[in-house]
Amino acid sequence: MTNNHLTIRKAIPSDKDFIVPLIYSSGPKAWTFVFQEGQKTAFDFLNTSYVRRGNTVSYTNHFVAEIEGRVVGSILSYSQPSFLALTLGTALRILSVYGLRAPKVMARGLKTETIIQPPKSGCLYLGHIAVLETERNKGIAKELINFMISKETKYKTSSLDVSAENQPAISLYQKLGFQIKETRHPLGWEGTIPSHYYMEKQI
Repeated sequence: MTNNHLTIRKAIPSDKDFIVPLIYSSGPKAWTFVFQEGQKTAFDFLNTSYVRRGNTVSYTNHFVAEIEGRVVGSILSYSQPSFLALTLGTALRILSVYGLRAPKVMARGLKTETIIQPPKSGCLYLGHIAVLETERNKGIAKELINFMISKETKYKTSSLDVSAENQPAISLYQKLGFQIKETRHPLGWEGTIPSHYYMEKQI
């Protein structure tokens, strides 16, 4: 897809150095909370898992936005039941990266799933929506979202999660027709990651 020098295409392994920082920027507090363990960081997990297939952060799930060959944005989509298989693959990746410390990472991941939950059945879930800071406010996120929705025509509902602290993103999603359906709070572990809004749009 191309519009005013903006191209949207499937991600490939060689995008790693450009897209991984974007993926991280889509939820830095959550990524750090779950995947910082000992000497390992979220980037250790993301960099090694992105280039492999069959997990939730794999390049196979992502699309990128490019301007003149430069990656400036990212997005992915999930749906059931394939998400369950990807979750199993992610657990195996955690075991590979963290070894004996993996149970701690998995426990924090399960905790985070109370805030950022798996996609509902029959729903197209959008995630890792991020745009390079220097390219924001140019309509790139809107193009990415509209592209993903138009590509997956069998779904009647699209959904996403957004930090309650990210007002610019919330405003954009509302302009695109997404409505807040639920507010999810980290009860008992406030301050670790922000509360999140779960939003849906009929498509």
